Amino acid sequence: MKQTTIILLAMFFSTWSFGQVEETAPDVRVSVFSIFDTKIEKTDHGDGKKTWEISSGKAYEEQSFQEKKIKHSFEMNFDIGINTWVNSGDAPAVRPWGSWNPAINLSHSFQSHKNFSLKSMLGVSWYNFKFEDANIQALRGPEGIIFNEFEGEARKSKITSSYLNLTLIPTIHSNNGNFRIGLGPYLGYRLGGRGKLVAINENGNRDKIFQRANMFANDLRYGGRLEIGVGEIDLFVNYDFNNYFQTNKGPELNALSFGIIL
Repeated sequence: MKQTTIILLAMFFSTWSFGQVEETAPDVRVSVFSIFDTKIEKTDHGDGKKTWEISSGKAYEEQSFQEKKIKHSFEMNFDIGINTWVNSGDAPAVRPWGSWNPAINLSHSFQSHKNFSLKSMLGVSWYNFKFEDANIQALRGPEGIIFNEFEGEARKSKITSSYLNLTLIPTIHSNNGNFRIGLGPYLGYRLGGRGKLVAINENGNRDKIFQRANMFANDLRYGGRLEIGVGEIDLFVNYDFNNYFQTNKGPELNALSFGIIL
């Protein structure tokens, strides 16, 4: 009986390899575990980014993506882009320079094949629409937004809004990973908004006039996001399918943003 038990224990532990930590760089730590024919490798990059790799197969040390290799990665990135209006109708013209679209995103990527990954993102973005004519002032009226001519001298006029967004992007990669393209939907919930005009007073100083309320921007936004990457450069385009303003509260138009991912 004792001999049988010893044999069974030996067979079990021969399939299990306890974790080991490898120091690959000053700030990088790699932990490796193996269970039966499955290898689990966790990499801590030292900058808050962690990567998990799970490989299965008898020869997982020499295994490639063509067999089976699953990779998870978490990271924070930033969008720096420009906003504009599409189908603007009666809305004031928007100046691209100054109509910034910054965003902060937390993303998780799941890559089950070298040519395909699925990225999900949770983040906050800001719409800034700077009017081409600085003397146009956006006001919140009783029945909707009003665009009036400011009586005086103005240097800048704009409206803003911020959104909490959830995005899902299936992405296709080239064999060498130097080219990637992804397209997927997003849904956003409005967090805030306001109007702002910078005027010049009689003394030549600047006065900031705020409309400290939502300028009838929709509470929800939804649309499609395109991401294209070449080498170390990644670009994005966001297009809202729904109107920027609430129904019957402003011109019928759609928001378009494009820029670079950092």
